[in-house]
Amino acid sequence: MIRRSIYIVLFVCSFTDIIAQVNFSGQVQHAKQYEFKDMYDSTYGIQYFDKFCPAMGGDSSRKSQQGYASSGWVEDHYTSGSLIHRGFYANGQSTIYTNYYPNGGVERDYKLVTERKTELKKYFPNGKMKSDVEYLDGNSILWHDYFDNGQVAYIEEYDKKHERLLQRCSYYRDGKPASLFMPSSSDKKPLRYSKKEYYANGQLKESQEMLYSSDALDFVKDGEDKQFDESGNLTSDVVYEAGAVDHTIK
Repeated sequence: MIRRSIYIVLFVCSFTDIIAQVNFSGQVQHAKQYEFKDMYDSTYGIQYFDKFCPAMGGDSSRKSQQGYASSGWVEDHYTSGSLIHRGFYANGQSTIYTNYYPNGGVERDYKLVTERKTELKKYFPNGKMKSDVEYLDGNSILWHDYFDNGQVAYIEEYDKKHERLLQRCSYYRDGKPASLFMPSSSDKKPLRYSKKEYYANGQLKESQEMLYSSDALDFVKDGEDKQFDESGNLTSDVVYEAGAVDHTIK
């Protein structure tokens, strides 16, 4: 009788263990597989998974096969079997994640730096840095884009409250400035800006004075706007006031 009871207990335990395994496997997300050509854009890279990340402007919620908001680590693969995405999700939104090229190289990496600060780094297929962005409380405060030769292509920087633009500059592939936009003074209100655009040969193309208009919700010309030809000759000189032409000097 005792032996029979032991057999019954062992059978029940084994059956319970089998049921638990079946239920557990049913909770594992079977992610869709992807083709690289369908996921990669030569300009923007692999953007698909950004829609699950609030800092990237994403407002979508990722769901498991059972329809629940994804939580914990989630992996996605190429049809070849190699990893394309690995991210940690909370209530359907990613808090950290990494995308990969088919050869295993990192395409982008979004991670926590501190409790308030995060960082996104994107890479070209050759492994060189493509973008480096710092976020504070979900707002980008420092953004660098690079050419595949390593030269800086673009810089955008804000103060820590994301209320004041500190610089917005672009460069040619050889490192020469294409456009420089930054405050011309730091103590005056409203804050005035200077914008200078350049030809590829380094010659000044246009020089503008600007300020931010709360009515237009954008920067508008306010002061002189000078334009030059590629030889450096002044071709136009117009004075603006709050975005409208005040008078023409040349």
